[in-house]
Amino acid sequence: MNKLFSKIKSLTGFLVCISVILQTGIVIHNIETGDYLITTTGATLLHIAERSLVGFISSLIVAFPLVFLIQILNRRYPWGNKTIKRLVVEVSGIIIVSLIISLIVSLLIGIVKPVNNLAEHSIVRGTLIYSITNLLFVASIEGLLFYKESRRLKQEALKLRNEIASIKLEILKSQINQHFMFNSLNVLSSLLRKDTEKAQRFIEEFSNIYRYVLDSIEQPLISVEKELRFVKSYIFLQQIRYGNSLSFSENISEDLIYNYMIPPLSLQVILENAIKHNIVNEERPLHIEIFNVDDSLVVRNNFQPKISNMHSSGLGQKNVKRRYEIICDKTPDFILEDSYYKAVLPLIQA
Repeated sequence: MNKLFSKIKSLTGFLVCISVILQTGIVIHNIETGDYLITTTGATLLHIAERSLVGFISSLIVAFPLVFLIQILNRRYPWGNKTIKRLVVEVSGIIIVSLIISLIVSLLIGIVKPVNNLAEHSIVRGTLIYSITNLLFVASIEGLLFYKESRRLKQEALKLRNEIASIKLEILKSQINQHFMFNSLNVLSSLLRKDTEKAQRFIEEFSNIYRYVLDSIEQPLISVEKELRFVKSYIFLQQIRYGNSLSFSENISEDLIYNYMIPPLSLQVILENAIKHNIVNEERPLHIEIFNVDDSLVVRNNFQPKISNMHSSGLGQKNVKRRYEIICDKTPDFILEDSYYKAVLPLIQA
């Protein structure tokens, strides 16, 4: 309600200013051409005030329908796309409205009564004057709406940039967090003493993870093939840590792997949540599988939540959902059924 009142107040102030400016010009023009026999400044100002009031009332009568018409035209005949059709419809509408206004105003204030001669003050001339006035009026409204829409889009773009930056920061923080680094270095230290070949592989995969994060963080979409390659590196590090307590399988159509895309690091967020929020030990191993259903990827794991994580903040899910909202009109789903938790991530065709 407050938003609607603010819009009406803004439009009313705009109409007052436009009415005064236009009617002042019309009155001065008619005095110079001899249509109005006015000789004093006071009479001129009074006439401008009367005409401005009439102009404001007539503008108010057509303002809201014209704003509604402009909004319809913006959807059906947007500028830069169907400009000619828009101009034809808009000008035709203005002429029709001007004719109606001319008739109403003429009846209300008696303009049909001749001043010098009837021909010069006919309905046709009134329609012409109001058509020109309303053309300027509509152009002013278009300019006002364009200015407001431009400001709104700039504010939304700034908000979106800040949100994207925040998401990127969260992704980086999730990859370069203290626990992940600490655990990885501990595992590497142990491997260097026991198995140098596996330690070398660990270093390579660890390097691949951070290279991928830095390379993909600025990209809105990445190929499924590259994302899966990254996921395998991530899972390798986790399996070194958890051993046989963590298993992973993947069964995805080759067509999807090479011809579809996904927001980068989306799979990693799902996998990280699965490992973070579920029990992973020899008595209760965690199995994660990735497969496709139609043109979506499904990440599924057996549901065995840690008691300490029963009340999760859900930031990972919100992060993934928001990234999809920014990029496309598809929405990921997160479902708990039959003792399994699964995330369904829609794919986007390259």
